[in-house]
Amino acid sequence: MIDKEVLNTRIRDRLSPDWLTPSQVEVWDALHRFDGPPHRVVCVYGAEGTGKTFLAWLLEREKYSTYGLWSNPPRPVLPRLTLDNALPDRLVTRDVRPLVDQLGLRQILLFSRFKVDEPFMPAFELRVTSDDLECFRANLFRHLRIIVPEGDYRNYSDALELITR
Repeated sequence: MIDKEVLNTRIRDRLSPDWLTPSQVEVWDALHRFDGPPHRVVCVYGAEGTGKTFLAWLLEREKYSTYGLWSNPPRPVLPRLTLDNALPDRLVTRDVRPLVDQLGLRQILLFSRFKVDEPFMPAFELRVTSDDLECFRANLFRHLRIIVPEGDYRNYSDALELITR
């Protein structure tokens, strides 16, 4: 068994686009297609364990977006800002739009468990398919030499629970 924080650090330290699962690639591509004006704020949403934080970390690693938590936003150093664990409240997210200009950003990416109910905001859902789980298991072995046993898990968090304490 490996410590969960240690594993997260090892994964984050070795991130690259070749870690992406098929569903994550779809969202990655969509984010790049909807880059910048008029799409000032974009939402990425999905249930727990679908890889939202992983994707947000990778966006920062690739120098695409500064990563931070909704509860404690960082000072952006890249042209975009990713806010993880964003509140899916329409009024709150409307308050985010002016930050694009105030901070001199190209775009703000909101990562949330739920879709923001905002008709003019592009939103992309992260899901986990059986192909994604196979890709995830293969990535852990290829990059970290960690074997995740086959099992009946629905997301990446469930799979990691089998090998972490």
